[in-house]
Amino acid sequence: MARRGPSRDLLVWTVATSLVLVGVGLYLRDRGLLKLPEPKPVAPAERARDLVKKYPDAEVFSGPETDKKKE
Repeated sequence: MARRGPSRDLLVWTVATSLVLVGVGLYLRDRGLLKLPEPKPVAPAERARDLVKKYPDAEVFSGPETDKKKE
């Protein structure tokens, strides 16, 4: 049988260790012992301003209010 080289052993250990660490992290998160930072929700008005800055030539449809203004 052919022997594996040290670089392949290192790869196997790296993958196995990373899978174990991910599993432990998920377990701790589910148990409530690991608190990950959650993104802050962006206010709709701020989101709209950001989109207008990013896409200045786009048409804006905000909902049924636009239909009432057209009539």
